[in-house]
Amino acid sequence: MEREKIMTYLEGDILQNAPLLAALTRGTGELVAGGGESALLYEASGVYMLSAASREAAEKVLEALPACTALVACQADLADIPAAKYGLEVGESCHQAVYTGGPLPLDDVLTFRAPNEAELDLIDATYDLDDRAGLAKLRDRGMLFAGFAGEDFVGYVGRHREGSVGLLNVFPQYRRRGYGQRLETFILNRVVAAGERPYCQIFQGNHASLALQAKLGWVLAAKPICWLFPPEE
Repeated sequence: MEREKIMTYLEGDILQNAPLLAALTRGTGELVAGGGESALLYEASGVYMLSAASREAAEKVLEALPACTALVACQADLADIPAAKYGLEVGESCHQAVYTGGPLPLDDVLTFRAPNEAELDLIDATYDLDDRAGLAKLRDRGMLFAGFAGEDFVGYVGRHREGSVGLLNVFPQYRRRGYGQRLETFILNRVVAAGERPYCQIFQGNHASLALQAKLGWVLAAKPICWLFPPEE
């Protein structure tokens, strides 16, 4: 494995390869294999991350990984390769957006803090991509925040276990007041302040989220990405 060649490959497309680059910046990623046309990384959350310039490169780099239970493919059109190799199911393709600028202005309309137990119950009831135990871990690691307008709990935002920005939700009765933009600006600024490059993944067809990312200056990668998971029993 030639790390210099891998890094040159990854940095040649920072939008497509954002998950791997972010994990390396945070120190939570370990390169497993790769070269001038591919990279395979293990992230501390238990996820493998794959990027490859071709099907041949993907097949070759995956030879270094005998088993896998969860993987993100930075090129969705290559996902069938690890799916067949490891018996994984291919999830829905997503747009990947990356923010490359500096901190954004944020007014004091909302205040932010870690959610308490009752607030965490409400987050759990309104968010379906993680369970309560997982949400509690995110909160305890400083990766999940509640937003308040005065004393009103209006929504939440955070980062997923592998580092992507997400979990953005404004409760229905508080929508159309600009709170979503403020919540995302808050978490974006935290990531930038930590010396990282924020990235997020958006389900195809989520036009409201795509519009928000564009408004805040996020840039979309050229190709969709996708996640792979073990089959549901």
